[in-house]
Amino acid sequence: MSIFISVRSPHRVALSAALSIAALAGLAAAPALADPDILFRAAHASAPSSTGHLALEFLDKELREKTEGRIGLEIFPSAQLGGEREAVENIQFGNIDLTFVSSAPVASFAPAFFAFDIPFLFDDRAQAYAALDGEIGQEILAGLERSGIVGLAYWENGFRQLTTGNKEVHSPEDLAGVKMRTMENEVHIAAWRAIGANPAPLAFNELFTALQQGTFDAQEGPINLFYDMKFNEVQNYIVKTNHIYSPWPLLASPEKLALLSPEDRAIFDQAVIEATAYQRGLAAEADDTAEAAMTDVTFIDLEPAAKEAFAAKVAPIVDLVREKAGAELVDRLLAATGKN
Repeated sequence: MSIFISVRSPHRVALSAALSIAALAGLAAAPALADPDILFRAAHASAPSSTGHLALEFLDKELREKTEGRIGLEIFPSAQLGGEREAVENIQFGNIDLTFVSSAPVASFAPAFFAFDIPFLFDDRAQAYAALDGEIGQEILAGLERSGIVGLAYWENGFRQLTTGNKEVHSPEDLAGVKMRTMENEVHIAAWRAIGANPAPLAFNELFTALQQGTFDAQEGPINLFYDMKFNEVQNYIVKTNHIYSPWPLLASPEKLALLSPEDRAIFDQAVIEATAYQRGLAAEADDTAEAAMTDVTFIDLEPAAKEAFAAKVAPIVDLVREKAGAELVDRLLAATGKN
């Protein structure tokens, strides 16, 4: 494995060197079937059991088969090369070539992604897919090019739920003053503050320890990711709020993609399409599978009046999203989902 060090900035030099040292130290990557001519270094913050990781393995298999081993992936899971924000930065710097991350951190690099943080925007997966794969979603994805990133597709993280360690939540009032972890995203923080909680951001790869030590009493995220990360060992309740549908944008380095011939780029793009369908299929089943497995967790279904109370608390957040993502874009998205 070669050592790669950039000279664009001291930050990038240090980061590239750290990644090289980490790789040489023997970080566990997906086993290589052979040494391809073009190797995409893929990294993410989720567990190897996650649907995103499985989709990367699927993509690796498809690429190797369709190019007779000339193109493949080397995969680093579990934040081995940094958390989600670092993964996006590493795509920009060229230190890694592929990643999937929550959409909320991506908004720091492309503000249009704040549009997906509107609470209770999507009613179900079909509505989310229609928006993401349609004109508005593809426009947002294409906007990443201004930040030196290629947006390839939207994989699925899932509908986000509220979880707590030792307190049942049935209404916004039950969250008053509760310390909870959110993603590093101004809209998410503002939404939970409007509900009455005491939110603060923290890198995802540090969350288990923070919950275990009692730094936070609550957090939020998809059920399947909760299970993959073993949060059920430190959290006792999952409140089914469905407050945000969270896509996993699949991001790539433009420099790496530029190495592909037109023929190989066509193969790559088709493999991404197939991997996206595969990942979404896994994700559609993952929450139910995780829920059935977590017999030690109490699941709370909110009453309709309670859901309306949560929605009413965060309704003003739309104005903040308009400021961050652009009013015209937000209004088009709200119209497309019938929320205007």
